[in-house]
Amino acid sequence: MDLVDYLRALRKHWILVVLSVLLGSGAGFGAYSTSAPVYRADCLMFVSMYDTGNAALLMQGSMFTQQRVQSYTSVLESPKVLTPVIRELGLDTTPRALAEHVGSSAPIGTVLIEVTVDESSPQLAADVANSISRHFGTAVSELEQATPETMSPVRINVLRPAEVRRDPIAPDLVKMLALGLLAGAVLGTGLAILREVLDTTVKTLTTISDLGAPALGSVPAGESGDRPELVVEGSRSPQSEALRQVRTNLQFADVDHPPRLVVVTSALPGEGKSTTAVNLALTSAAAGLRTILVEGDLRLPRVADYLGVEDSAGLTTVLAGRADLDDVLQPYGDTGLSVLAAGPIPLNPAALLGSRHMSELLQRLRDRADLVIVDSPPLLPVADAAVLARQADGAVLVVKHGRTTREHLARGLERLRAVDATVLGGVLTMVPSKASEYSYAYEYGYGYQPTTPADAEHVLLER
Repeated sequence: MDLVDYLRALRKHWILVVLSVLLGSGAGFGAYSTSAPVYRADCLMFVSMYDTGNAALLMQGSMFTQQRVQSYTSVLESPKVLTPVIRELGLDTTPRALAEHVGSSAPIGTVLIEVTVDESSPQLAADVANSISRHFGTAVSELEQATPETMSPVRINVLRPAEVRRDPIAPDLVKMLALGLLAGAVLGTGLAILREVLDTTVKTLTTISDLGAPALGSVPAGESGDRPELVVEGSRSPQSEALRQVRTNLQFADVDHPPRLVVVTSALPGEGKSTTAVNLALTSAAAGLRTILVEGDLRLPRVADYLGVEDSAGLTTVLAGRADLDDVLQPYGDTGLSVLAAGPIPLNPAALLGSRHMSELLQRLRDRADLVIVDSPPLLPVADAAVLARQADGAVLVVKHGRTTREHLARGLERLRAVDATVLGGVLTMVPSKASEYSYAYEYGYGYQPTTPADAEHVLLER
């Protein structure tokens, strides 16, 4: 994935990112609300040598003190200092536990030592800091005393005793909210990118091409409803223009031998194959081609319902010899489209579609029309589509945007190639309007342009 892919993933899953940010901010506020306040007290001490009156010794003592100060910071947190503090204040703790609340620092080149104490009570923090400053001097004197009879040369003076401060240093609301927001943003971004990486569904025509099928085009998603949105003659909607483009690309799929009998199928149910077959037939008829639409899905027929034609007699009636083709072939208005419905559903559709009678019927339909479009069942659940595709000039595989996976598409193509069927290409359907090239074309006025004087007159009358 490159930068554009990452940005596209964030835009697609922006709700997930926003929810993660809100969750992180809420977690930060929750941590602030449940955290006990921490108060800090600090005192400042000065380390010096006793004045002997000798300048050379005074200089040596000053250098000695600066070197010792860095070691004294560790003495501050040792049991030698903290044990008397615990005893003096009557604390219920141990030197090791108390040392976790004590901090010390000594700037390089100085003889200053700052002690900080963090506690749950401001008064307790101040008492502990002041007690440490008192017992620290005693501890240093004992450590620096050469003999019991001699006096320690080091002297500890308290420059600033600890004061009781009422404002806690923690928790910090702004800091915890910022950390929560940052953590939520990182988490949301990671989840969005992870979902995009793990998403194996087909979303681009490039994916179809990479799997070895020509990309015939993409069709934007129309308005949702119980019935599919059908192409109306003269319509200039993005869906209509996209289907015209698919029809044109289909005609040029094989320039030397243009396909006249085309099977429209998909890998799995619910990917829009019947809608695509119907609209592709309507678009071809509107272009002046003698078009016949055959309902080849004898398991779950949809064509008759979509177009509102009679379904009591049709393909199975002709194959059974109970009716002639002319008796059941129905014209669809004055569009130039003829429809052969499914008829009664048989017990074994695959055997019926692969019969010699079906092959002869397809040849009769090919002789009657410029283009025959057969709507067939999906490829992976049943073998009907593969049987039909082998008898046709080629198959068009319908792929639903964001639903069909690469694995299902690859397996569907394998089914077609296994029976030596020609794969004319794939059509990406239900493409969101923002991801469709036609949405941009229509937004900037590059809609369908009339190609004949009659079409131009029709467009002018509409305007």
